[in-house]
Amino acid sequence: MKSVLDNITIVLVGTLFPGNIGSVARAMKNMGMQRLCLVSPQCSVNEESFRMATSAGNILRAAVYAGTLRDAIADAGYIFGTTARTRRWRPHIFPPQMGKKAAELLPNNKVALVFGPEDRGLSNEHLELCNEVISIPAARGGKSINLSHAVIIICYEVYRAVQGEVSHEKARLAPAAEAEKMYDHMRGALLEIGYLDRQNPDLTLGSFRRILTRAGLTKEEVQLIRGVFRQLLWYIRKKS
Repeated sequence: MKSVLDNITIVLVGTLFPGNIGSVARAMKNMGMQRLCLVSPQCSVNEESFRMATSAGNILRAAVYAGTLRDAIADAGYIFGTTARTRRWRPHIFPPQMGKKAAELLPNNKVALVFGPEDRGLSNEHLELCNEVISIPAARGGKSINLSHAVIIICYEVYRAVQGEVSHEKARLAPAAEAEKMYDHMRGALLEIGYLDRQNPDLTLGSFRRILTRAGLTKEEVQLIRGVFRQLLWYIRKKS
């Protein structure tokens, strides 16, 4: 029987160790999740991976691969990224808040939970592609949490919230691939009118991203905003 948890994809970016991939698969299976995507892994899925996965070998065999995070999240309506570092420019939420929000989204949307490489985590560029950033609190002096431990904490909060039968659902949101095309049009139009710095256009565009991604745009809203900037580009080029 299909579960709303089937709408979740665990995305691992640049994973370094095959055993961690197996441990992540094991954590996923324990929390009822099946979809695993590996973005440019720095290791192979091997015997160690399957040994650490125990009974979750099916998840490893069904894992999909992507060259970039943008490709990996293309069909997701909402993306949660994880970080162990405080970033002043980007507010974060904690796992229980994320679990509740994910449970509301899952009946109508695909959700991606994104984890970075073990040594440095997700980059700022990766986090710009995420609707929200999750931080797992730890005691003072504690070092970063092992990748599979972080995955089980996050997946548990989603599983717990889903089992709690959240009563209200979020509208169907636009897939990330469509939102990224909208941002491409925004970037092009704002560059043409000189609003963005050509040396670093994504610095200011990132502020727009954070405003709009927090809103969780529907497909119709993305089409509306994209249409405005597409028309603006047409008008600018016609006049030049």
